[in-house]
Amino acid sequence: MKAITVTPGTPGSVSLRDVPDPTPRTGQLLLRVQKVGICGTDMDIVNGFYGEAPAGSPYLILGHESLSRVERAGPGCEGFNEGDLVVPTVRRGCPENCLNCRSGESDMCLTGHYEEHGIKRLHGFASELALSDSRYVVKLPESLSEVGILLEPLTIVEKGVQQAFRIQNARMKWEPSTALVLGSGPVGLLATALLRQMGLDVTAVARKPAGTPKARLAASTGATYVDVRDVPLSSMEGKFDIVFEATGSTAVALEAQNLCDTNGVVSFVGIYKSQAGTEDAGKVFTNLVLGNRVYFGSVNANISYFSKGATDLVNIRKKWAGFLEGILTNKVPLDKAESAYGPKGEGDVKTILEMGSG
Repeated sequence: MKAITVTPGTPGSVSLRDVPDPTPRTGQLLLRVQKVGICGTDMDIVNGFYGEAPAGSPYLILGHESLSRVERAGPGCEGFNEGDLVVPTVRRGCPENCLNCRSGESDMCLTGHYEEHGIKRLHGFASELALSDSRYVVKLPESLSEVGILLEPLTIVEKGVQQAFRIQNARMKWEPSTALVLGSGPVGLLATALLRQMGLDVTAVARKPAGTPKARLAASTGATYVDVRDVPLSSMEGKFDIVFEATGSTAVALEAQNLCDTNGVVSFVGIYKSQAGTEDAGKVFTNLVLGNRVYFGSVNANISYFSKGATDLVNIRKKWAGFLEGILTNKVPLDKAESAYGPKGEGDVKTILEMGSG
């Protein structure tokens, strides 16, 4: 079968190659992959920053964002049938089976020895056929056959937002009304839609003019779109109940800590490069203490967030027709897959690989 592979740690090694068909074991679903999403994590792996191949393999099959159909459901895969539209989760628990992994929360693994499809010690889904333990697979309705590829990035939002609410509701009476989303990539746009669906007054901020595709998508949910080059973040300090930081910019992340209101919360979901401090640390910590604020980080998502996300995808699609479809701006066929890992076009929001028909 055809698969998109890299040699981890070797920049520019991405290639379309023939690899052996996978053989499912008891409890594993054989999947016919339909679509694979490409995100910043994939680009970092392609550029050699990280990534780890399975034991004994000279290559890693890419792809942690996927949408598939069940090709075969063998013994131990009750509840699945051939042709089901499904999305597998990304992370699998550590061999030590730590407290959180054995509680179904591998996204909160204590040891760091977890495995991740397409990232760390497990082949991903950027192949014509793939495998997943059936316990980590969520079924989707047919209405999501074109946009279900967005479930995995939505789960990053689901976890970041749900945990913000859990933290806040556990420590005080909290009735949020305003939210700020920093970043207009797929995760930022999905966060904007989810928070709007929850009834919050959302401001979406990015470095794009108001007429660009990302800006139009954010505004189509009823959010207020702001180009930060026209309205500086410093003018928004202390205005929001919840801030969702999805830019991956260290400078923006530092400034985000001053943007929430008294008793507010900031959820960080980006990966930030090391940078010399440019922020007034005293101001940050004073605001944290005197404002009873909470800042926290969130990564990955367990199957509970995938299940919740599947429901929210349906609702978002019903509420804002064309919004989810509008995120999928660049669709690349499998035979041109290597080109999908190059620079984005000016108007591109999200690139996906079309792996097969479905």
